[in-house]
Amino acid sequence: MSRVINPAAILAAPFAAAAIALPATPPVTAADLWREGVHLEWWELSDLLQECTGWTIKPGHCPDDPDEVGHWLIDPSGDKEGDIWPGPDIDDVENYVGWRIDEALASLDS
Repeated sequence: MSRVINPAAILAAPFAAAAIALPATPPVTAADLWREGVHLEWWELSDLLQECTGWTIKPGHCPDDPDEVGHWLIDPSGDKEGDIWPGPDIDDVENYVGWRIDEALASLDS
């Protein structure tokens, strides 16, 4: 009677026997992404801005043109700041608030 050897079992046995605990990987935060220059979605930028300054970003419609979407800057008391930032892209908003985020993160790092 011939014996059948399973090559997969032979290769897997040493790995199954070795209980290697991998170190936990810390979660990547919006602040980490910001520091690395990664483009954030509006809600990620809003969360980071709120953590750093208390301000938030909310999507909305332009009062003059209900078909045009944009983003509002909301102060810590819940009031809209100035006019809506037009367009679905948040690059202009990001450029406007970026230095505030940088400043807040720098104070946390030091």
